[in-house]
Amino acid sequence: MWKCLVAALSLALAASAAAADDKPYRVSLIGDGFDGNSWHTGVLVELAPGWKTYWRMPGESGIPPEFTWMPSRPAVVEVQFPTPARHVDKSGEAVGYETQVLFPVTVTPEQPQSLDLKLDLFFAVCKDVCIPAQAQASITLGTDQRDPLGSLRAETARASVPGAGDAVTAAEIVSDGGKPVLKLALKERPEDIFVESTTSAYFRAPVLSDDGREARLIIDSLSDPRKLKGQNITITYVIGGKGHEQTLTLP
Repeated sequence: MWKCLVAALSLALAASAAAADDKPYRVSLIGDGFDGNSWHTGVLVELAPGWKTYWRMPGESGIPPEFTWMPSRPAVVEVQFPTPARHVDKSGEAVGYETQVLFPVTVTPEQPQSLDLKLDLFFAVCKDVCIPAQAQASITLGTDQRDPLGSLRAETARASVPGAGDAVTAAEIVSDGGKPVLKLALKERPEDIFVESTTSAYFRAPVLSDDGREARLIIDSLSDPRKLKGQNITITYVIGGKGHEQTLTLP
């Protein structure tokens, strides 16, 4: 499922336009809004022209980002993912972001005291080839706001996180031409659909009926589709340019 990872690392970095230190990416923590209980910050990933990075379900190529947090005081750190887009190139289907992405982050400490937050991010970026990347960032969070512009950007990014939806009314696994297919019944036509499960299954781009009320997604990378029986799947879909998300249980 994850193709094109390590082989061209040095060549790709040497040839890419520099975003920072001759790397095609730059990672920073921005924003320090405080609501009396939690801080609201964000992981900003900026990419050189033509490069992209990946969503939590990266498609058939790439790897999902891994966030390792090191707060100076005990705290719960929650990352949210903005609605992604689908990209198709010679590596296949990839799901993620181009140019830049800002992941909203909520930091809830055990005690409402200032803290230092450090991030170690393992992720991947892709242009003609995909390469693994690692970056560190840090920010000091206090009750006095020091980065109001970053806080505004982080709050704006929250609007791009999928909200709760109900457009998918039914889901089942069927066979089409001998291949397992996820069939979804829909209230209205989406622009795209991304499906996740706890199995190795990869759900390809949807094929929509003429009226947009049914979507079929071919299932790859799963030797036995019966493993999906009774599984919960997370369905993220885009309607009118806005992301929505819901969870259904497969029969």
